[in-house]
Amino acid sequence: MDYLEYKTRVINTFGNSININEKDYLVDVLYDEKFKLEWYATKLKMFSFISYRNTVGIDTIKEYSKVCFDYARKNYKGLPRGLQNGFCSFSVLVSDNISKEAIDYVQKRPTKHFSAFEMPIVYDLSKNTLYFYRETPIWGRIYYKDFREYIMKNFS
Repeated sequence: MDYLEYKTRVINTFGNSININEKDYLVDVLYDEKFKLEWYATKLKMFSFISYRNTVGIDTIKEYSKVCFDYARKNYKGLPRGLQNGFCSFSVLVSDNISKEAIDYVQKRPTKHFSAFEMPIVYDLSKNTLYFYRETPIWGRIYYKDFREYIMKNFS
C-alpha cells in the first residue's frame, strides 16, 4: 500500500478533511466530536492529523506531535477545557522507514496535559503496521479504551 491509498482510506472513514501546512508538514486534518456518559458526561473534540515523511525518527515524531497538538489547542472551540470538555490530538505520521526509537516513543505513555490528550501514532507502510500507546494510564483512564478503539477503527 502507498501513502495516497492509506490517506484516502482514512479520510473516507471521516468523510472530509482540510489541508494545512504547519512547519514544513503538509497535513490532512480530520475532526470529530464524541460525547459519552461513561466519560462523566464529557464531550471530547477529536482532532486527527495525517502526514507522510520519507523517514521517521524520534525527533520527527516528537516535533510532529507537538505541531499537531498546538494546532488542536489553537482551534479548540467550546466551553473551557475541564468543564465537561476537552480535546484529543491523534497525530499519525506515515512512512516506509520508521526508526526503532520512534516506534518505542509512540508506545510509551503520551505527554500529560490538562483536559487534553496528545496521541502520537506512526503507521509503517512497508509492514502495514500501526504503532501507538496501548496501555491505560491513571491520568485519563476513562478515555483510553475508547481511544484505542478509535485509533484501530480509523487508522489501521
